[in-house]
Amino acid sequence: MSRPNESDHTAGEVWPIIRAQPRSFFKAPLCTNLDKLDADVAIIGVPFDQGTFGRPGARFGPDAIRDAPRGYNYSDPYGAQTPAEGLYDIDIEDELLRGVTMADCGNITIVPSEVVENFGKLTAVVEKVVERGSFPVVVGGDHAITFPVVRGLGKFSPLNIVHFDAHLDYTHDVQGVLYTHGSPIRRCRELPFVDHITSAGIRAARRKPYEEAKQDGTLIITTNRFRELGPKGVAELIPQGENLYITFDIDVMDPSQAPGTGTPETGGLFYHEARECLTALVTRSNLVAFDMVEVAPPYDASEVTIGLAARLMVDILAARFPSK
Repeated sequence: MSRPNESDHTAGEVWPIIRAQPRSFFKAPLCTNLDKLDADVAIIGVPFDQGTFGRPGARFGPDAIRDAPRGYNYSDPYGAQTPAEGLYDIDIEDELLRGVTMADCGNITIVPSEVVENFGKLTAVVEKVVERGSFPVVVGGDHAITFPVVRGLGKFSPLNIVHFDAHLDYTHDVQGVLYTHGSPIRRCRELPFVDHITSAGIRAARRKPYEEAKQDGTLIITTNRFRELGPKGVAELIPQGENLYITFDIDVMDPSQAPGTGTPETGGLFYHEARECLTALVTRSNLVAFDMVEVAPPYDASEVTIGLAARLMVDILAARFPSK
């Protein structure tokens, strides 16, 4: 292979073997001015873990997932960033998301200790993305961020929620604090436009929140029950054809699949179980947005967790936006 010669290039010309790639989800184009957002999918990072009362680290999740090792590249390898090419999937020997436009909207600016202010900004961003006609994908961050995201989806009333998690996250408060990663589903239940809530993959709960969740109408599917029903059987329990929000806490996965999280629980789901259920849910309903939360890179030495999170995000998007 011959080496490029400096004399072969005119001033200002870009070397063909050197390409500056923006740090973005799936190498999607960046769009930090939401007034100019024009894409089918808008991905929002939320580096927030002030709601954690266990091991912190989820604030590093958005940027780590941006850098995740994965088999998918949204843009042309030479930097053309053309959505028509999609993401090649070797299993189906075709492109996923072909013709679907995506934009990375950067990270929400987090102010230390100002939880209410941070949540207000996140809600406003989600509302703006919806106003622009884009599909919001929110990447945390700890699970507390789900509440302000759902709060920004009032346009989609009534809204059903499917919550994948090892934990119920239905605590009323922790020593008077309402916004923690142990309470987002309780806060979502309090929103007037939220209708049916399903919590799937549960295997760790305290009696009082469990009984309160059931009393409030939450359908609780433990991991054992999930396997009895099968992924498609779980999806069939969810109202069909209605507006749906999916919140996916990575600790619903077995720690052998996703060690990089703050509160791992033994006996979780495996990748193909999660993918099959997510795909079935999305194809049966009108998915209006989703989040991926609780990825904590400090505990993900081999980076398998961030890779899994990126893969699941692609799977959900591919089910929601079939290739054109």
